[in-house]
Amino acid sequence: MPDSPDIPDVPTEGNGSELNPDLQLAAALAARNRLEQLLAAPTPFATDDGAADPAVTAALEAQGLPRHEYLDRLLAALAASRLIVPVAAHAVGGPTRIHLGRNAPAVPVHEPHTADPAEDAADLAVQLPDGHRALPVFTSAAAAAAWREDVRPVPVTPRRAAEVACLLTDQLWVLDPGTRDLRLPRPAVVALAGGEDWIPSWRNQPVQAEVAAQLGAIDGVTGVAFAPGEDAELRVFIRVDASAGTPAVAATLEQCQYVMVNPAWGELIDTVELCPVPA
Repeated sequence: MPDSPDIPDVPTEGNGSELNPDLQLAAALAARNRLEQLLAAPTPFATDDGAADPAVTAALEAQGLPRHEYLDRLLAALAASRLIVPVAAHAVGGPTRIHLGRNAPAVPVHEPHTADPAEDAADLAVQLPDGHRALPVFTSAAAAAAWREDVRPVPVTPRRAAEVACLLTDQLWVLDPGTRDLRLPRPAVVALAGGEDWIPSWRNQPVQAEVAAQLGAIDGVTGVAFAPGEDAELRVFIRVDASAGTPAVAATLEQCQYVMVNPAWGELIDTVELCPVPA
């Protein structure tokens, strides 16, 4: 007779089998051993009390700065800190049921979490007004509790939160939903996921050169310049030849808009303001 397995499979509902008490004990001991290994594993957040990083708080409170400087400083502070992600009491999805024996009642069992709390947090992705989904990230455990009392705050590295946002949401973070609701630029999240420093488009020369080349190739465009945006990441000034009349100018601007709505810019430029300047 073949040896019994060390860790048996749990019978599913309806198979009518009974579990050997020895096998039940072996399964329980194996589960306890796995739990002890997880608890003994070192964690970089062992002393984290859930409070906000003072550097992040200072960056958030610098409301008097221009928008581009404010976001630049905030993203640098967040990248050097840690984030809190929310994990629901049980993973999203209905419970399954198992039988422990022929005459035993069915027992509900919730689906287990993954080994990665950031991936579990993606189940709670926030729907933004524009239809995009963003990973909820928090500066503190208190901010997470203010959003939802039924979640567990878990500290993670910003890079891991960015990687999950890029894999499982629309490459976006929303910081402190429920209190601040601050949407952070997609290119910043993408850069952080790749282990790179974010260079915003208003000071990214290669990005500006490519934008200028594509816009400059449009008939009627005589010049392109850049500046930080007031309500967007990047402001693009387009000098348009007005000598051919209003219909020609309108056609030129329409082509410029077509160039800038190309999804290929999504990982390089968050939002754009087009500012036509008559030649």
